[in-house]
This record gives sequence, structure tokens and C-alpha cells, in this order.
Amino acid sequence: MWRRLAACWLGLLVIGGAVSCEDVPTSTLPGPYVPPPVKGDDGRRLLWEPGPGERQCYNPSLSPDGMKAVVSYRYGFFARAADLGVLDLTTGKIKVIVSGNSAKRPTWSPTGEWIAYMSDREAAPYIWLCRPDGAEHHRLEFKNAFTPRWGPEGDKVYFTYDLNPREKGYGVYYDLDEGELHVLYRDPLRHVGPPLPSPGGEKVAFYLCDNLQSYKDVNLALINADGTGFEVIWPAGRARYWAAALAWSPSGRYILMGYGYPGSGLGELGTYEPKTGIFRPLTKCPPRLEYEKILYASWGPIGDILFGNHLGRLYLIEAPE
Repeated sequence: MWRRLAACWLGLLVIGGAVSCEDVPTSTLPGPYVPPPVKGDDGRRLLWEPGPGERQCYNPSLSPDGMKAVVSYRYGFFARAADLGVLDLTTGKIKVIVSGNSAKRPTWSPTGEWIAYMSDREAAPYIWLCRPDGAEHHRLEFKNAFTPRWGPEGDKVYFTYDLNPREKGYGVYYDLDEGELHVLYRDPLRHVGPPLPSPGGEKVAFYLCDNLQSYKDVNLALINADGTGFEVIWPAGRARYWAAALAWSPSGRYILMGYGYPGSGLGELGTYEPKTGIFRPLTKCPPRLEYEKILYASWGPIGDILFGNHLGRLYLIEAPE
């Protein structure tokens, strides 16, 4: 039961004036929770929010069965200290599985056997792995490694790696079976964002940008799994500047993108269909919220997209398939 689900605090506009948070309905039904739409915005449904003085959930990633989500569990968007937590979507309860390792940007493997995350607790960021219960917790050897993603078989971890500090970051993957690192793509002049392989493994999406501080002139790109066939699919200057590939749809038809204006971070979600080149927005900033940062999202197996904002709230929104 979703004891943590509170009525939405956002101002909700209806005919005749504003409606307060208390007017948004909540559910008391047992079992897996299907939250009601948040009125007046983009149809998102508030799934979880922290109580007063509680920690917030960031960077959610759904388990393969869609019944749990692994999160970075911390006090505030900019907090350095963070636990790795697993949120049970049938009860609304969070279990900390790794405590005190500054766990950020976790991702659940497609097989459900492993969770990967980034930790910046040490002098430089590293990738860590553990089981869903926190067992077999260990660090990969690569210093300056950012934002892990899984290959479709769960045997490869993709990430951005500053292989040479004097050069821009590389897009790489580490083969867990072979115990070897492979360079997938590098650009001598631009930063390579974390590679995101498609569900079938044929394509890999990532972003390129000139300056990680301003995120100006960002391109979203696709390559083949062997590193060939480079193609820019989101040119700089087209509607938005800052874009990142966050997830593929289960069928591989769509890429879920976060996008926004320079210097503002990712503020909205949309889908891009590589076959047709069609982009469709999914979210818009809720009423009475000046801005919103949507940094990570996860596409569930039954069609919903789970995402969190900078306030530590988790939402669901209906996906196009």
C-alpha cells in the first residue's frame, strides 16, 4: 500500500480557480498500485514522494519484471552521500541494500541478477556492481568511469570512461565474462555520453557535447554495435540543445530522450523514432513549478515510463507502446 503517496502539492488549474493538493485523489486499493493522473499537466501519475524530513528517490531504474525500482536514496538533489535503495512498487517500501557509498545513477541488469551504479565517494568516480540484495558488492577497476548501462544480455556494462585525462571521454563497454574492456567509440574533440545499447543489441545511442559544464551544441548519435555506421539523429540547434538517450522501448522502436535548454539540464522527456525521424514530447513542466529536472528514466515492461524529478518524487507516464 502506498502510505508514502501524498496528494500532489503542485497547483492544479480547473475551471473557476486553483485546486489545492488535497483535492487530488489517492488510492486505498490493495496490491500493485495504479496511481491516479495528476490533474492539469501531462497525465503523469504520482507514484512516490518522501514524507517530511525523509530522504528522496533519484535516478530510478525498473527491475525486469517492473515490480521494483532501484534508486539513489539521499537527502536532496545535490547531496553527495547516498544509499542504494530498492523500492517495492507493491508496498511503497524502500530497502537500503548498500549504505553510505554515494550511490548514483543505478541501473538494473536485464536478467535481474545485478545492479550497477556509479560512486563518486572516492577521489574519482568508479562503477560498482552488486546483487539485488546487496550481496557480492564490488568495484570495477576503472577510474573516472561514469553512468553505467547494461547490454541486452546482462553480460556487458557500458559507460563513459576518461581513459586518458588529456582527451575527451570514451564510450566503452566491459565484458564481464571475458574480463576485458572494449572501446566502442571516441571523438578526439567532443565528450562521449554513456552508450545505451538497444534491446536487440544492434544499435547504440549516445550523446556528444563540446562542454560538459554548459552542455551546448549537443548531438544525439547512433552507431552499430561494432562501432561503425555513425549517424547524428538529434542535431544541435533543433528545438532544444541538450539531449541524452535515457532508455529504449522494449521493442526497440523508440528512444526515450531527456532534453532541455543549455545550462538548465534535462527538463522534459520525449521519444525519438529512428526509423521515421519523428520526435514526440511526453512531458511538460507541471503548473506552478518554475522548472523541472528529469535526469533519468526507465521504460517498464508493461508500457509505462518511470521517472523522477529534482524534488525526489517518482512519476509514471504512459508510453507510446
